[in-house]
Amino acid sequence: MTSRLDRLVTLLETGSTQLIRNTAAQQLGDVQKQHPDELFNLLTRVLPFLKSKSWDTRTAAAKAIGGIVENASRFDPNGDDGVNGFKADDSIKSEAMNDPFNLPSLPLGDHQLQLKTLDLTAILTNGKKLLGSGVKEQDYAVASMDPATRLDFQRRASYATLGLSGGDVDDQISKILSEMNIPKSDTYATRVIPTMPKVDTSESMISDDQAMRSPSPFTPGGDPAQTSVDGSGLSKRQLNQLKRKKKLDARSQASKVRVVDLATRRPSNNTPITPATSEPFAIKSSIKQEIDADGDTDMYSLTRANVDEDAKIVSDFKGSIVPEKSVLQTEAEEEGLEWPFERLCEVLTVDLFDHHWEIRHGAAMGLREVIRVHGGGAGRERGRSRSVNDQINNRWLDDLACRLCAVLMLDRFGDYISDNVVAPIRETIGQTLGALMAHLEAATVTSVYQILYRMVMQKGLQLTTRIWEVCHGGMIGLRYLVAVRSDLLVKNNGLMDGVVEAVMKGLADFDDDVRAVSAATLTPIAKEFVSLRPAALDDLMNIVWDCLSDIRDDLSASTGFVMDLLAKLCSFPEVLVAMQGNAAKDEEHSFTSLVPRLYPFLRHTITSVRSAVLRALQTFLRIGSQDTRGWVNGRILRLVYQNLLVERNETTLNLSLEVWNALLDALIEKHDSEATSDFLEHMHDFLILALHPIGTSRNPLPIELCYFMKPSGQLYGPPNPEMIKAASQQATEPAAKRRKRSEKKEEPPSSAHNVDGHMISGDVDLVGVDTLIRSRMYAGKAIARALALYPPLETSLNGLSDGLQSPFSTTQMIAGLVIEEYARQLSSPFGRIGRFNAELSSVLDTERPGSYSDLLPYLRIVRAQCQALQNAFRDHGHVSQAKLPSLAIVVQGEIGAGPTAFSIPNAEACVGIDFDRLKKALTPAHRITSFQVLTDARTATVEAINEAKKVKTERDIRIRAAAASALIAVGEIPKKPSGLIKGVMDSIKLEENVELQKRSAFSIASLLDHYASTQKRGPADKITANLMSFYCIDTSETPEFRNNTTKSDVILSLHKEEDRKDYANTSDYEKEARSARITRRGTKEALDQLCQLFGTQIFQKAPVLKSKIETPLRQAFGDDSPMNLEDNTESGQEVVDGLSILRALVPNMHSTLHPFVIELMPLVAKALRSQLSVFRYAAAKCFATICSVLRIEGMTMLVEHVLPFSGSDDLHCRQGAIELVYHLIHVMEDSILPYVIFLIVPVLGRMSDSDNDVRLIATTTFATLVKLVPLEAGIPDPPGFPEALLKGRDRERKFISQMLDFKKVEPFELPVAIKAELRSYQQEGVNWLAFLNRYHLHGILCDDMGLGKTLQTLCIVASDHHTRAEEYAKTKSSENRRLPSLIVCPPTLSGHWQQEIQQFAPFLSCMAYVGPTADRARLRDLLGETDVVITSYDICRNDIDVFMPFNWNYCVLDEGHLIKNPKAKTSMAVKRLVSNHRLILSGTPIQNNVLELWSLFDFLMPGFLGTEKVFLDRFAKPIAASRFSKSSSREQEAGALAIEALHKQVLPFLLRRLKEEVLDDLPPKIIQNYYCDLSELQKKLFEDFSKKERKTLNDKAGSDSKEAKQHIFQALQYMRKLCNSPSLVVKEDHKQYAAIQSQLARQNSSLKDVAHAPKLTALRDLLVDCGIGTDPAENNNFVSPHRALIFCQMKEMLDIVANDVLRALLPSVQYLRLDGSVEANKRQNIVNQFNTDPSYDCLLLTTSVGGLGLNLTGADTVIFVEHDWNPQKDLQAMDRAHRIGQKKVVNVYRLVTRGTLEEKILNLQRFKIDVASTVVNQQNAGLATMETDQILDLFNLGETAPATTIDNKDIDGREEDMVDVTTGEVKEKGKKGWLDDLGELWDERAYEEEFDLGGFLKTMKM
Repeated sequence: MTSRLDRLVTLLETGSTQLIRNTAAQQLGDVQKQHPDELFNLLTRVLPFLKSKSWDTRTAAAKAIGGIVENASRFDPNGDDGVNGFKADDSIKSEAMNDPFNLPSLPLGDHQLQLKTLDLTAILTNGKKLLGSGVKEQDYAVASMDPATRLDFQRRASYATLGLSGGDVDDQISKILSEMNIPKSDTYATRVIPTMPKVDTSESMISDDQAMRSPSPFTPGGDPAQTSVDGSGLSKRQLNQLKRKKKLDARSQASKVRVVDLATRRPSNNTPITPATSEPFAIKSSIKQEIDADGDTDMYSLTRANVDEDAKIVSDFKGSIVPEKSVLQTEAEEEGLEWPFERLCEVLTVDLFDHHWEIRHGAAMGLREVIRVHGGGAGRERGRSRSVNDQINNRWLDDLACRLCAVLMLDRFGDYISDNVVAPIRETIGQTLGALMAHLEAATVTSVYQILYRMVMQKGLQLTTRIWEVCHGGMIGLRYLVAVRSDLLVKNNGLMDGVVEAVMKGLADFDDDVRAVSAATLTPIAKEFVSLRPAALDDLMNIVWDCLSDIRDDLSASTGFVMDLLAKLCSFPEVLVAMQGNAAKDEEHSFTSLVPRLYPFLRHTITSVRSAVLRALQTFLRIGSQDTRGWVNGRILRLVYQNLLVERNETTLNLSLEVWNALLDALIEKHDSEATSDFLEHMHDFLILALHPIGTSRNPLPIELCYFMKPSGQLYGPPNPEMIKAASQQATEPAAKRRKRSEKKEEPPSSAHNVDGHMISGDVDLVGVDTLIRSRMYAGKAIARALALYPPLETSLNGLSDGLQSPFSTTQMIAGLVIEEYARQLSSPFGRIGRFNAELSSVLDTERPGSYSDLLPYLRIVRAQCQALQNAFRDHGHVSQAKLPSLAIVVQGEIGAGPTAFSIPNAEACVGIDFDRLKKALTPAHRITSFQVLTDARTATVEAINEAKKVKTERDIRIRAAAASALIAVGEIPKKPSGLIKGVMDSIKLEENVELQKRSAFSIASLLDHYASTQKRGPADKITANLMSFYCIDTSETPEFRNNTTKSDVILSLHKEEDRKDYANTSDYEKEARSARITRRGTKEALDQLCQLFGTQIFQKAPVLKSKIETPLRQAFGDDSPMNLEDNTESGQEVVDGLSILRALVPNMHSTLHPFVIELMPLVAKALRSQLSVFRYAAAKCFATICSVLRIEGMTMLVEHVLPFSGSDDLHCRQGAIELVYHLIHVMEDSILPYVIFLIVPVLGRMSDSDNDVRLIATTTFATLVKLVPLEAGIPDPPGFPEALLKGRDRERKFISQMLDFKKVEPFELPVAIKAELRSYQQEGVNWLAFLNRYHLHGILCDDMGLGKTLQTLCIVASDHHTRAEEYAKTKSSENRRLPSLIVCPPTLSGHWQQEIQQFAPFLSCMAYVGPTADRARLRDLLGETDVVITSYDICRNDIDVFMPFNWNYCVLDEGHLIKNPKAKTSMAVKRLVSNHRLILSGTPIQNNVLELWSLFDFLMPGFLGTEKVFLDRFAKPIAASRFSKSSSREQEAGALAIEALHKQVLPFLLRRLKEEVLDDLPPKIIQNYYCDLSELQKKLFEDFSKKERKTLNDKAGSDSKEAKQHIFQALQYMRKLCNSPSLVVKEDHKQYAAIQSQLARQNSSLKDVAHAPKLTALRDLLVDCGIGTDPAENNNFVSPHRALIFCQMKEMLDIVANDVLRALLPSVQYLRLDGSVEANKRQNIVNQFNTDPSYDCLLLTTSVGGLGLNLTGADTVIFVEHDWNPQKDLQAMDRAHRIGQKKVVNVYRLVTRGTLEEKILNLQRFKIDVASTVVNQQNAGLATMETDQILDLFNLGETAPATTIDNKDIDGREEDMVDVTTGEVKEKGKKGWLDDLGELWDERAYEEEFDLGGFLKTMKM
């Protein structure tokens, strides 16, 4: 098992999302903050993940290191010298630092570099190139080196890699190997890269600490060299490590619990004898370790090294652990003498030159994080003066800067991803260099600049050819230098000049990536450049424009960067002046010539480039004047308009519209004649493009390319008269033509239109009809604005009239939209647009045509189906062709179609009267034979007809809505407006397109505004009333009153009508529900528009709104009104609707109307207490919305007047209050943070409510609320909140802190005299139980067996009885009346409980309700008069009707895991008990699987872990799936995450302490496996059984039938019995009984002979070795030195032990026996007899009877003859002796038959123990071990947070992952394809995030 810290570290790699990995990294930083001494431990754990092959893992590891070092204290050995900080200013330095390179007192260290003397030529000529990956030419034989030697070698080898030594690098490294006496390998080998371990749950849920822990970067690849014991040849550091190891060994020798495995059972005289003393004995090293079949050691074996002590069931020793010192920590660092990150940075610096790019990348990121925070302390040492330390620091940083620059020179790795190449190493090195330069002196920064400058210019470096990667690296370095040290650019003229020169050189570079980085370098300092270097502006602008001209490739990386630089530069007036000066000299440099160079990029394939061009054009339009706007003409107008038509990205679309509007303004400012020519030249084409029809699925209508203009100003080609006819066939041809034409040199590639190919071709399937409609709407807005701004354009409006008459439906709709937009742009539209009124009215008043040309495909399908139906009559009904009705060939909508063309009425006649007539004419025989065929053909035809009518109706609605909206916008409201209103309202109710529905909503609001401004209101009130009715049509938001009148005692949020799953026709219901949602969406938009239009006058202009809300509420909940409306359905629905409408209006209501809402709030609050669930539901949702808007008033009323009712005796009040909180947190989301603290206590109180609905919704709500608790403390007080409430918040915060950490719980003083002195941990347990009691919470006390759970429980039960009695005496309140408590326990423990109560709390009256039915009947009258009633689970189940009427104070389930099966009758019975407090006692709450925990919490807090199905899907299934050895990595990760999430969720409600933690006086427990081999008879029987049953078992194993499972169970039982003794299986009915008996008779033996049952002889030997059964006369000791508990599973085996071993072989042994045959009320007497009479040597027990709750400390030896599948039963049993009161060492022996089923049982036990310990472990001692400010994921219910639910699809793998790419076959579960292990390619956005300059600079400011 692993600790939480291990799992946190592992999440850096295994986290399923980047958010999880980043959160883990952040929490690791918080660990460092809370535990400053763990710095090196944390760094050592995280460091290996920097070498991962996964990008996400490396970045998460770097963030973790960043968080850790940020929370580590700064190292300043001269902090007391009076100078604050390190080199805060360049002026603060010693005289010796005047020349930072002149350090005579400090000679250079080995291989230390200086910027001043760095030889660039040598590095570039001789240095080893750093590629993406590679095989080293030599095996450096580092696998067996110790860490120190390896680090020394790598340090020297990395220096050789630089090439500064001259000669061949490989030869240099060979020389180093020789000098270090390291032999070279003969074979090549790749570098050993520590790989991250996978979560392996094949045997355990979380593997051993050794497997899970992050691999150390210093771990040798091979076997470690053996270290001599005397320490000769060891370094001082290694000797210190050896000393620590010996300390650990010495400490472990005093271990209180030791685990050993006796691999072979030797004869008695050689068997280790259990010592008589209590001291642990040494186990001989020669004892062989038993390894099981899969290579894992036994779970109790000593070979399980590095097991996580926090998670083990049995801890190896107590006391504080001596930590192993991190290899990242030197002796000087440990003593605080030197910078603590020295060794870490040394390791990372070496890795900068690794051959694998991933390792270089991780090292650079790690260095970046350390240097960013602690660079100022690098190299410093305690004991030196500040001036010397400053020199050392500068020297250290100087050396690192040299190495970083060297990597920039040598790195050659580039990732060609998406549209550009990214050099992740060079980028990250640049960031590291930037972090470094923040700490450098100005002179040193200048030296760095000089190196980078030479890399860019590459002059004097003796290079034969220019190396673009070196130039690229230099530019990246300059980019970060400029960004971080921009202060030096202002001070140092030479630095600025050099940077500008380098940038210009880079912009003119032939390599596109160099240009990109050069542009990005100058952009941050554009302002400084313009102000300081105005003389260079001319040259720079020429270079930038030329750079854009030279870009020919659509995928050019530099385009966007250069464009952004251009826009930034042009925003400065100085640049415009310079450009004007250039233009005066040369016309080619004017804006008129330069700006058109940007046009080709308007349709660039990269969205960011298209946006950059538009931003640049915006800048030019905003800053320019008439002199700079020569480029503003019809050409750019048309190109931007084309953008609107073909752009899919909505952000870029909005940007295009903004540019269009700016262009219009600029054109209008021109001379009228110029503007007229520019507009009129293109307006006709604009209209044609906008009005072009939109096709249907699989039948696109492409736009004719002749209307599209190239960036050069030419059209793409002549018009094509056959465009419409050939649309579907020719859709792809224009793209091919464009690609061909793009090869011309004079044009930038017009293949850019490929990005718009689908939009131009009108491909509905690929683009989506909503996108096409949106583009037409934007085009319409553009045309409308142009028409409004420039009246002369109205001459082109004839096109709109034609559009309204078009045969295409979408053309008619768009024409209406354009007219509407045009009218909206005009202040008085009637005069200018009146010409369209008649045509628009005609659209509304006349019948729509039977079909549209763009819907031809649907009508053709209908005709084809009708023809198929007729063919069916002809072929199957044998109807003659003459009798069949004729179908027209031409369909309506086609060119030339007349009145007789095929139409929908023809089709309806075909399936109606024609079908009936033809069917009637069929002969009886033909009618029967053709029935099915005719029925299917008719059904298909009807479906086609319905689909065609549906689409036609949809288009009719859109056309009418567009026409009606246009008329409303014009202001032409007819006297009879019914057609107009219907057109808009139908769209609001039925329109699926959101944008069109919003337009109709605005139109209806405008219409109401029109009526409100006139004297006659007309139909305004009716329209408003209809809007409100339609808003309430969605029953999922506004429930129907009549369907809910019978619901009063339920919470409707849990029982809504739409949640039912048993609808008669689910498909029809879903259609209706979807239609209702669409209608509600439209009317909600209309009401929002009304609020915005009417503002403060909404209730004056729409008085029906106010009356619809206020009147029903006052009638129903006014002071004088009755609250009972069950019989008045209409009034009840009005109340519900009024609350729903108020909820809709409040968010957009004007603030001056808020008093009206505040006035209604008491009525809404009263509705929360209504008897009817439907009113409470509507009021809860309404009040929640009010609180989200009126925060102060709403939350004040909530806290003062609503939440107090959550504790009311009235069920309806409690339900209303908790339902409100439930909806409130969903409405307010994060905004509820300041108020969380007021809600959490009332919600907690309801988690124990007697009503199931209240409990369920309370637990669900609490799970959401508690996630926000850690964030609440940092939120400022809500403004205006009452002071009294703010004071109460501190009290609530105190409660929360106690709930999250039990150690903060206030000490509880027992008010009664318990006759026992509580140990400290028991007092803490009582404190915790008292805390649960105080806040009505419930929990599980799952302390280790033997820690006194019974005593702690008695303390709280007795205390609460006493407190209630006192309160009742004072108040006589029924709430404090006397109530009995109920203890439910196994029958064996009933006497134990009675004894404990009599011993510790004799003042409590108790009664054991046990025995036969007659005895219990006599006790029933006493149940209510006794303080404590004790009963068994079986009796509780049988007499549940007796117990249920009682209201118990405490209901305690001892050994509560017995209700683990939720479907068992006992479990269901116990859960029906009613009590104030519920408590479970169990040392093992999880025994077999985690579903058992769900059942326990279903008793404590039903609903807390969701429903059983949700729990199965989220937890149980992933955990179970991950246990198989063949489970995939995804299944393993899902299992690990599920088990961790469950552990966190149950954490606050379980308290667990282990004996090893709290009992210092408890002697050790030694667990030993005692192996024996099968006898010959057993082997023969095994072989015979296997041969006969193998085939049958194989067949049965795959079956789910009950009989098959029963057969398998019987076979397993047979083998288990055979392991014990042949006599258990060879009975008279056995087939070989006679043969075996005769054979044994010949051997003078029998089945009773123990020789055939080696377990029995082993038991005899073991007892004798323990001194049991020896002759007392020989030892002169009449009492055995040891006493034993002997456990068997079966009573029959117990008989054999008693008869064949004890009586026959060891007659002197005295023993007692405890099994199922002993009556329950006599069992405690046997226990007492054994504990008090030492003359009894043994107690024989069955595990089921004697394994629970008994105190048998009289024994010190436990022997398991058999083993349970359930490991917890065995652990429970062995702890009968190992518990409080035990004074001797407890030896546990497990008799195991080698090579049999018993070994498999032990393996299964191991997995179950690991699962249980991960979910419930010592962290459940409280949240102190978790960072309480990092428990955002503490509670997450699957039902309320579906995003976190792991569904089956995720577990089993995605469908595409289940196919093997190599074979095409479906893969078997768990089997991998050969590509499965290939690392995932990361998203390119990871690069954008990681290398974002702004984000990097933010981190530098921290």
